[in-house]
Formats: sequence, C-alpha cells, structure tokens
Amino acid sequence: MAVAVTAAGFGLMATTATTAEAAASGAVVGYQGMCLDDFGGSSANGTKADLYTCNGTPAQQWTVGSNGTLQINGKCLDITGASVSDGALVELWDCNGGGNQVWQAQGNGALLNPASGKCLDDPGFATTPGTQLDLWGCNGGANQTWTLPGGGTTPVTGLLFSPYKDVTINMNWNTDQMQSAVAGSVLPVVGSGSLVSRYLPKLPALTLAFATGSCGSESWGGVPGASWAAANVPQLHSANLNYVVSTGGAAGTFTCASSAGMASFIARYASSNLVGIDFDIEGGQSASDIQNLVSAAAGAQAQYPNVQFSFTLATLGASDGSYGGVNSLGNQVVQAVRGSGLNNYVINLMTMDYGNASSSVCVVASGTCQMAQSAIQAVKNLEHTYGIPASKIAVTPMIGMNDATSEIFTTADVDTLTSYAAGNGLAGLHYWSLDRDTPCSNTWASPTCNSVPSTTPLAYTNKFLSDLGR
Repeated sequence: MAVAVTAAGFGLMATTATTAEAAASGAVVGYQGMCLDDFGGSSANGTKADLYTCNGTPAQQWTVGSNGTLQINGKCLDITGASVSDGALVELWDCNGGGNQVWQAQGNGALLNPASGKCLDDPGFATTPGTQLDLWGCNGGANQTWTLPGGGTTPVTGLLFSPYKDVTINMNWNTDQMQSAVAGSVLPVVGSGSLVSRYLPKLPALTLAFATGSCGSESWGGVPGASWAAANVPQLHSANLNYVVSTGGAAGTFTCASSAGMASFIARYASSNLVGIDFDIEGGQSASDIQNLVSAAAGAQAQYPNVQFSFTLATLGASDGSYGGVNSLGNQVVQAVRGSGLNNYVINLMTMDYGNASSSVCVVASGTCQMAQSAIQAVKNLEHTYGIPASKIAVTPMIGMNDATSEIFTTADVDTLTSYAAGNGLAGLHYWSLDRDTPCSNTWASPTCNSVPSTTPLAYTNKFLSDLGR
C-alpha cells in the first residue's frame, strides 16, 4: 500500500461465496521433496509405505478421505498392529475404520494419528528411496512435515472478502498471538472470547500482514516465522477462519529465489483454511527480485494448486481518458506475472491515496477524489491497459481517512464498491485495515482508528458483510 503511516502494506481475501475444500488426490510430499509411496505399487495387505523420489506414478497418487484416511490402490495408510509405540511401522491395509488409519493434518504440516497422539515420521530424516515410514512422537521436525494433495489448502470460489490485519498492532509479544482492540478492549483475534467469535462470527477470511525478509527466514514484526505460525495458524484453523498470508508492505520487502523455497514458505502456514499468498510490492526489490518472486510462485503452484497468489500494487484511477493506473513498478510486476506460467493469480489494486484531486489521478466530485468511483475506474483502467479480466482483479480501499487526508472512504462508498465488485465478477474485495474500523476524531490517518467520528466500532466490516449477504 502506498500508505505512509497507516499501512505497513496490506493484503487480500475472504469469500462471499463460501470456500470449500475439494476432494483431493495426488502426491503427499515430505522431507527434501520425497514422496509418500506405495512400495512396488502393490495392493497387498502389509505393503510398506515408504519414501521414494516423486515420479507421478499411480503408486504415489493418494486420496484424502473425508473420514481422515489416506487411501491408495483400495487400501488405507495403517499403523501396523494398531501400535502406539515410537518406531511402529506404517503400511497399507484394508480400510476398516480403525483409529490406526486416521491422520489429521496439523497447522505445522504434521500428520497426527489421534489414537496414538503421534505423528507420521520419516525415520532419521532419511532420503533413501524405499525407506519405510514409522510412527513417532510429534516434534515439529522437517521429517514430520507433509504436504497433502492440493497443498492441504482450500481453493477460493467466488468473490473473496478479507480485511487486512496488521499483526503487530496489539500483538501479545509474550505469546506471539494476534490481538485487536477494535471492539473497545484488547481481545485475541480468534479463539475463545475472541473478536471473531464475539463480534464477527460471519467474517469469512482475514489477510495477515506482513511477513518480511526472505522465504524461510521471514519474520512478523521481528517474530520469527516459525514461532509466529505456531502461535497463530492452529488457532485460525480451529476457528475455521480462512486466511491469506501477506508479505512485504509499505515498510518492508519480501523475496524468494526458488520454487522450493516458496513451497517451504507456504508449508509453514498451510492448513485447510489457507486460501492465498499475497505479495504487497511497494518498492525495495530489484527487477531480478521481482522476477524471481513471480517465478517461485509459478513453480510452487504445482504443489499448491489451490493457493491463490495475489500481487498488491499501488494504482491511480485516472478518469481523463489516459487510463492511468499502476506505476512503473506495478507495470513491471504485471508484465512478469503475465509472462510467467502462473495461472491462479490476482492483481490487487490499492485504491487509496491518489493525491491532489485531478482527473489525471482519480474520479473527481466536488473538488475531491470520489473514492468508490475512483476504485472502479482503477479496475477499468487495468482491464483496458493489460486485458486482465475482472475475475483476476481485486480492490483494497483504505477505510475512513486516507493518508491523503482529503480522501475519505465512507460507508456509502462500501455500498457502491461492493455492488460493482459483486456485479462485475471481481476476484476480491478487501480493505486496510481491521484495526482501523473504529471511530476517532483525529485529523490524520491513524493505524488504530478511522478518523471518522460519526462511525461506530466495526461499522465498515459489518457494512461489507451485509452488502455481501453474509
């Protein structure tokens, strides 16, 4: 986001049409990119479940059952003799509904067997093809991290509505847990007695902002990625709240130089509620950084076909016939995305902070930028200049007073923009930011209130939800 004070950047997503996890079949990928394998492609009881180089053969095409089983060749992944001991071998057996055939995906990528309280394990971090898997106490190790078919994630269907949450605001720095005071007192975002459970039970998704640094060593306001994920992903999953992981922002950058690095980054935050990865690109990256980032996302989509990759860019909404929109940096990103093999992408336009009101930057009414109409014009300009369809465009306004203080995005603008987004098939509709959705009398853009004293707490969020029929 091109926002000076308020936005460290921002992000994307939550669906109006609900998201639903499709029945998934495909590879189960583990340590060092090795695949869970039916040894010899056998359908005999007792066949060992082993690690093997990923090869796309039927011996590696697993189906995730609705009852928690992993199935292949008519058999289920089974703990030998229903043992609960460390080192118990894992094999294939007739599906029988036993607890020793149930595997639950965890927020950290582990596959937990609830009956034993232990996890599917690659013994000794083995990479030798043919190594039989076993059961072991869950320890969060890379040898217990697995990616299910479809990445274990959920595809987006319909319009995604997902307010941005600056995770550094009100964070519990002792536990790394997300919190917010937008409703009047500091509450956890999800969980018992939380903001979502008490005030926003119909919120479909949340965009988490921002991870900065490089994939694998990223941090959240200084909190290491692994620590932050462990504190928040399981809670989001338990609350069944879909989420987008947003990177970069106005005050930070994010880089990733390889597909493997991107896949590992996604795996850290993966669950069945992860719907997207957002790259908020506002400066600080070289041309090669951007190309590498786009290429890494394109390479990771084979492992994570359900994940929607969004690229969040500053924009104008020129209404003078020039079709002025994204700047040179944005143009570079759009061209890189369109020239890549990335299919499941969205261009998310930051429709805010246009500057001095003029038809060269926005739609002007009564001497100021009309915020909803300017956002709509920005969409039309992107469609015209690049031929990108509405189904691959999202918009993110800044609610209330913008950093350009003459620009006020009102609740009436919510009505106008939501109607356009839903009626024209946009991919997403978001806003910056959740913690600002409470009134104050400031004459500047605050990160913790909207500077519109006539509003009420969560007025914007509830207006969006109402307009979207939720």
